[in-house]
Amino acid sequence: MLKVAKPNEFDLVFKLQIPYYESIIVTRDSKVPGNVLLDMTRVLKLLSDDRREDCQSIRKLLQNRLVDAQNFLVVDKLRSWLQSLFSQALNRIADRVEVDGVVSQLKYRTCGPAHTIYVDGELEYSVDFVPAIRLGAEQNVLGDDQLIYYKRANLLYWEVVPKPPKTQTKTSSISFRSSFYAAEKAMLRGKPENCLDAIKLMKKFRDVKTNLSNLKSYYIKTLFLWKIRNEPESYWQKPLTVILPDMFDELAECLRQGILPFFWDPKLNMIDVLTPDQVLEMYLCVRRIPGALRRARKKHDSRLVVLQVFSNKEERDLHLGCCHKRIGKSKRNVIKRLK
Repeated sequence: MLKVAKPNEFDLVFKLQIPYYESIIVTRDSKVPGNVLLDMTRVLKLLSDDRREDCQSIRKLLQNRLVDAQNFLVVDKLRSWLQSLFSQALNRIADRVEVDGVVSQLKYRTCGPAHTIYVDGELEYSVDFVPAIRLGAEQNVLGDDQLIYYKRANLLYWEVVPKPPKTQTKTSSISFRSSFYAAEKAMLRGKPENCLDAIKLMKKFRDVKTNLSNLKSYYIKTLFLWKIRNEPESYWQKPLTVILPDMFDELAECLRQGILPFFWDPKLNMIDVLTPDQVLEMYLCVRRIPGALRRARKKHDSRLVVLQVFSNKEERDLHLGCCHKRIGKSKRNVIKRLK
């Protein structure tokens, strides 16, 4: 029965299904863990032989705008094409929408793989539209250790997302991030209330701490995916006041080491895209939270302890602005000590 404030940001994944997608040649990107390359050669041949008008239109779109000379699908070309479609659609409605007589202005931005529409009016919110290319289960090329959870969910599909890489490699222009949203949802489905509440509370804690702005929701979700894999089902029957300090311990240790492995390909360090200072800032904000929660639990043994600790002045003082006074030496020296 956890109550969370009314959200004003939403995510919406929309699926792109290419004709004959089962014939896409999928290979692991040896340069970027967690990513794959999509060779469209077979698909283009099948589309060429299919004389239906829509298939010919898609073949021309792929050949002329979306693939490179070797027929690999190109991340930026796909993103640019989608951007043009969003812009055209918004232009047709003059960047505004009217619902029940109320007019709202619309603004459009792109960031990473997301196409974001901001609604500005009586109600203000935003929606991140994230494209995902559908692939078949038999095209999956990731490790067997992780795919056991995918197979348990009895899924027929998975997706890849055109997420621009932070670092440039020889393959970065044609490298797509693997996405297993449905499998992750299946792993969390049916878990006891305390598991789901712990996720919500960690996100809420993140939202009220300015020093945790770089802690993405997916990072928190990934912590729980690993915990689900490493703990017996009985673990999640424990009280929230036990689970939550444990999960903050997991988070603090990941930040201390500067490593959070992508669940579906552990070779990918998800927080490697952050600077050492950004990781340190988050670590300083959460390092004492597990102990504070456990001390409070001994005194009260109540779920309300969680909210009390989050609003406690002692814990508010853990913000980096206060921690600067306690560090003494430069951030660089602290980073070295942490490592």
